[in-house]
Amino acid sequence: MGRLASAPSGIRTWYYHWANRAATPLVGADGRQIIRKLNIEPSWTGNRRHRSAFSSIDRANACTLAQASSLLGKNARARRYAQDAGITLTSEEALPDTAPRSPADTCVLASGQLPPQASGIVLDYEVQDGRDPPTTERFLASYAKLVHAAGKQVILLINPLDSPGQQRFTGVTAENANRIVALFDRTTLVLWSRNAQSSLPASYAAQLAIVKAGGPVDTRRLLIDFELAGTTLDDARFVRQAIIRDRLSGVMFWRNYAKQGGACATPVNQRIAAIAFGDEAGNER
Repeated sequence: MGRLASAPSGIRTWYYHWANRAATPLVGADGRQIIRKLNIEPSWTGNRRHRSAFSSIDRANACTLAQASSLLGKNARARRYAQDAGITLTSEEALPDTAPRSPADTCVLASGQLPPQASGIVLDYEVQDGRDPPTTERFLASYAKLVHAAGKQVILLINPLDSPGQQRFTGVTAENANRIVALFDRTTLVLWSRNAQSSLPASYAAQLAIVKAGGPVDTRRLLIDFELAGTTLDDARFVRQAIIRDRLSGVMFWRNYAKQGGACATPVNQRIAAIAFGDEAGNER
């Protein structure tokens, strides 16, 4: 961390924003109802027990845009999004940490604003609520435009592009992935131990092919999201090689419940070091 902090650009800070999803029933191909994760409310005070349910995809999207507007100091715009969609705005400070689930179609706003020194927002787009590709592309275009208009950057964090079960209900496909990547400063390619191909290099190749299906891509807009829990040291070495070879922008680490800290020789720290510093990191244990 000391070596990273001493880099010319220092360590940048970003706000993590969960994209809201609809709570309407969703049935899979086998006829079973799909149980989805609850929405995570934005928070400045650390309160994360509140959960909102939205009656439609349009209302869920309106809340996400209203939350981003509020974070960027655009409160009047946040109110317009809410009014047009028929949702209610409330502040996280109005709800105690032990509050039950918020009333339906209630959009919780963070109590603070993005500080001037912050680089931007990371949008975690794991909606999986049955939205179609055109809906997803329109929403993501609106979100990226909103953040960029405020002079901030925006990173799109999405589920693995080669995961048919997840992306089938999220609306990111080989038809629109290339255009979506062009909208954001960075878009993640998730590399994890339980990938569809049972091979991290194969999963990377499959996801890159999906992004390139729509035409040439600026690979500097791509960011590896690397799982720390179930991957290997060889996986980490591959990621470093891929970033350098294909000129990707870098890596973010997904803990996925891995235990962090401890000596440099721990498996987690060795994987981090192998990606950040290369094989020479092993000689510095």
